[in-house]
Amino acid sequence: MKIEYNHPIKLRDGVQLRADIYLPEKQPENVKLPVVLVYTPFGKQTPFDISKVPTSRDFDPGYHGVTFSKYLIFEATDPAFWTKNGFAYVAVDSRGSFASEGEFFSFLTKSDGRDAYDVIEYLGERPWSNGRVGMIGASGLGHIQWHAAANRPPHLAGIMVQDAYVDFYREVVCKGGVPHMNFIDLLSSMYMPQSNEQGCPRIDVVRAIEENPHDSEFWDIFRPDLDQITCPLYLITSLADKGIHVPGSIRGYHAAQSSTKYIELHPYLKWEWQLTAESQERQLAFFNKVLNGPDQKAAGAVDFWPPVRLHVTDKHYSGSWRTENEFPIARTQRTKFFLGSNEDLLKESLVGSDSATYDTKTGSIAWQHTFDKPTEITGSSLLHLSLSISEGSDADLFVTLQKINRDGEVVKFPYHSFVNDGHVSWGWLRASKRKRADNPYGDEVMHTFLEKDLQPMKPGEKVEVDINLQQTGTLFRQGETIRVAVQGRDFNEYSPNCQVPRAGTGCNVGQHTIFMEGSFVELPIVPFKYA
Repeated sequence: MKIEYNHPIKLRDGVQLRADIYLPEKQPENVKLPVVLVYTPFGKQTPFDISKVPTSRDFDPGYHGVTFSKYLIFEATDPAFWTKNGFAYVAVDSRGSFASEGEFFSFLTKSDGRDAYDVIEYLGERPWSNGRVGMIGASGLGHIQWHAAANRPPHLAGIMVQDAYVDFYREVVCKGGVPHMNFIDLLSSMYMPQSNEQGCPRIDVVRAIEENPHDSEFWDIFRPDLDQITCPLYLITSLADKGIHVPGSIRGYHAAQSSTKYIELHPYLKWEWQLTAESQERQLAFFNKVLNGPDQKAAGAVDFWPPVRLHVTDKHYSGSWRTENEFPIARTQRTKFFLGSNEDLLKESLVGSDSATYDTKTGSIAWQHTFDKPTEITGSSLLHLSLSISEGSDADLFVTLQKINRDGEVVKFPYHSFVNDGHVSWGWLRASKRKRADNPYGDEVMHTFLEKDLQPMKPGEKVEVDINLQQTGTLFRQGETIRVAVQGRDFNEYSPNCQVPRAGTGCNVGQHTIFMEGSFVELPIVPFKYA
């Protein structure tokens, strides 16, 4: 590769960003290159050796075909792969970060989308460019793509979003209305310097979050205008990444107005999957299709891709792929199982005063059902509870769906980006924020989270709450069991420096009581196509 480091790109307001430009080593002068763009707040020269991530089995070079060069950076893709296949690859430090000028707000906003517009237009007009730019990247590097595409830069020919939230408040800061600040603190301290190379300090995003605990206009700067997106979209989403990215990725897919859009829902840890030969082959096909235009190289297969590619998982990294025309799947049968007094899930609701109580600091309660035939659970689930508290004025509720195999063992799945102790699904809710909101996209339950809609609790008073359990694709075989568990704290414990989002101490005191009458879990059961 030929590499130019810290190439200057001047924005409309005079601020200068810095870019590293990677070009194929031997490129005829008369051949113009399609451009793959990575726009990052984490540092365009920050190396990322995923083989050193603690779950080394999943990240060893060569495992599942994972290979990468020394040029791989955090949450991005490998420039060596793209230049080898005839693309220019450009990595840009976002405004105020690392080598770029300006003020840095740590997490990407609408203004970064305008900056990305200027960068895309600049790259589309370079003498070595064919005028077509595609964006790629995961998490924050995916989120900026939503913002950029919403601005509709003329030279943006497609985006490849890999696991990217769309609503910073709902999906990162305050899942279910329950604050998850440890992740913000860790990400800010581990990957984002306190100032850029020109000495401009970073804006204190943690303080800004603490000063805006409810949903409000403040959070709108982080929300991309998804309905303005019209360029081709390929969305690659790990159903293991329920800690942050799953709901927003699927919402973004629905909201984007692109006439050409595809979504892939896979079960793997995201950093590994995007570097496998299987994934790279599809990435290459998509960008060959949308970035090479009339000169596309063997990209015709993309024309025959179904809109949805889905992996339904049986156990860790075991399952099967299939295609669908939509997600959620139209033939889904949403089925209620009611909470019973003997920890059973029932077909009909109990009537009467049956209840169960747990201590919010140490206790837990669960209900389960054993399937008498193979059953697929794909989509979002809902837990509806009739609830009271013994003390205080609020309740933080933590919920999981778990799979129990025929030997009575809890089946563990990949979770977040780098751990392997996940469950089928997860949900959270702060009960005072229980007022429902409309959701025009998908099947997930949403809440307003507005300060004016707060509904404090009183000890002994029953309230009704709906808790969303994030999207999954899981197969239960005959004789296997689904369990829904509820408690007042995080289910999994990790070291303080682990980047899995956690809720901290929360608002719970005393005990929670759940009343069986009318309480249920609603599961998205998908009939088999050829049953």
